[in-house]
Amino acid sequence: MSVKAERYIIPNIARALKILESLAREENGSSISELAQRFEIPVNSTFRILKSLEAYGYVEEENRRYFTTPRLLYLGYAGMSKKGLVQNSVDLMHALRDDINETVMLGTLVSNQVVIIEQFPSFEFIKFTTDIGHRVPVYASAPGKAILANLPEQELEAVLSHINFKRFNDNTIPGKKVMQDEIEKIRADKYSVDNGEEITGIICVAAPILDYRQYPVASIWLTGPDFRMKAKGLEHIGITVADFARQISKRFGFDQPG
Repeated sequence: MSVKAERYIIPNIARALKILESLAREENGSSISELAQRFEIPVNSTFRILKSLEAYGYVEEENRRYFTTPRLLYLGYAGMSKKGLVQNSVDLMHALRDDINETVMLGTLVSNQVVIIEQFPSFEFIKFTTDIGHRVPVYASAPGKAILANLPEQELEAVLSHINFKRFNDNTIPGKKVMQDEIEKIRADKYSVDNGEEITGIICVAAPILDYRQYPVASIWLTGPDFRMKAKGLEHIGITVADFARQISKRFGFDQPG
């Protein structure tokens, strides 16, 4: 926050927002004294803030501990409904494309495939593009693997059990066990790489877009010829894509755990 912006902050509103954000992350709620100590706010002020939030339906008290209510979802949904997935991603897709100068794509999971819903081509003479609506296999694409790695375990198991691991070339993941190992690596790296697993010579690097439930609603990725992607550094590209994905995720209520 800039020094100029801080001049206009109303302290009690800022405190109330900090308390709400804290309670939203606390599964077991918090007491007045815990919140007062956490934010170095007088107990009386904390009490008045909580009672005001309770009066407007944003928190509730149970056994002297305070919890957020579903009313917070109303605000979140209201904000999200004004812009869809593409609208929330376009400006950052442009910025990512301009940063790395490779084609950037956006897609979402449908059954066992990722459907491409937006793209912005690279400025390079040699570039990779495709049609909006084109589908890529979830197991042989960076965006698909990024989404798989962030699915709830039960849903992940259901998807993996229905995949027919067709081999496109020697780089294609051959089966469920290898995919599970790949998923563990993706979870550690926070991004995924498709090393020409469907189309030889084309590399994709992707990261998931997560919503307020930490659910992967989509994936954003860069794609280009392997000689150029490798020259630019796959780790650097991965870290960059993951950062842009986090920025988009925040627009859907995602809050980085820990």
